[in-house]
This record gives sequence, structure tokens and C-alpha cells, in this order.
Amino acid sequence: MIVTIHQPNFMPWFPFFQKMECADIFIVLRYCQFRKNNFQNRFNLNNKWHTMSIQQGLDLIINKKYVTPIKDWNNIKKSLAAYESILNEFDNCISESHSETNTAIINKIASILKIKTKIVLDYETHLTATERLIKLCIDNGANTYLAGLSGRKYLDLTLFERENIKVVFQDESLIKRTPILEVLKKHYSEQY
Repeated sequence: MIVTIHQPNFMPWFPFFQKMECADIFIVLRYCQFRKNNFQNRFNLNNKWHTMSIQQGLDLIINKKYVTPIKDWNNIKKSLAAYESILNEFDNCISESHSETNTAIINKIASILKIKTKIVLDYETHLTATERLIKLCIDNGANTYLAGLSGRKYLDLTLFERENIKVVFQDESLIKRTPILEVLKKHYSEQY
């Protein structure tokens, strides 16, 4: 059983979904620190950031709120007129809740791309860092943890070894660093 875990980014790039597709279970990590100026409330397309305003403070992702979600979403659609028909499909995903919005978008994209990986939510725990990831893996029957490339910097691999969970890293040679809107545009053009 291969498990992978990631925070719910906003309109994640394609490698996020490539990693998801290589796993049996994808765990949405919501009980962790929100990272300012990252990809959790914004995405970059054509060298421009498209951002959902978020409340200030260092809250957990599960507690973060978008400040003006509908206004920001409509501004994003307006600024990306070439993708408006695709973005319109996500209108019902947008809410005040950062976690619910991003998770709904992730689920919708996975469905559109016909990714069969089971998507589950994390839960609150006192564990942190690698120990937290291992607990999530054990609770979901993992014998393999699929990590992103940056996992090499922070994972304590000896803790995984103690639990007989093999760690593999996403194959960099297979990663297609493409904005998800480009992938969806191509997907829809091939459908019709």
C-alpha cells in the first residue's frame, strides 16, 4: 500500500497530481502550519501570481479562512480570461474555508483527470514532523511512503525504517512542471 501526503495547495501544479496518481492513498494534511508566501493560497501562471486573500496569523491550515473568497475568485477568473470556462467549473468549490476550498478543488481536478487514488483527510494529533507522517501511514496501512523531492531535506528516514515503511521519492525525471490549468486545457481539447 503506497501512501503520499501533502498540504492542500490552491490550484496545485501538475506534479502534485502526478504524485497522487502514483499512490493508493493520498492524505490531505490540514492539521499543520499554514506557510505564508507559498502555494497554499496562490498559484503562478505566466509569471503572475493569482492569490486568494487569507486571514493573517500563523494558524493551522484547517483553521485558515479566505477573507474575500468570491471576489478574489472572480478576479482570478477575470485575469485569466483564456481559462475562464475551465475555472468556472470550480465555482462551487469556493468557500470561506481555506481547507475545504482547496480540498474540493483537488478532488475535482483528480476526478477530471480520472485519478483513482483514494483521497482521505488527516486528523488532529500531538505528533509532529516525521512521526506524524508515520502515524498517518500506519493508520492507512502503508508499507511504502511516496515523498516529494523536498522530503529529502526534512524526513527522518530512520524512523520510517523502524516501522518497516519503505520511503521512495517522486521520480524527478518523470515530473512535468506544468501549471494545472494548462493540463486541464489540453485535457478538454482532447475530449472534444
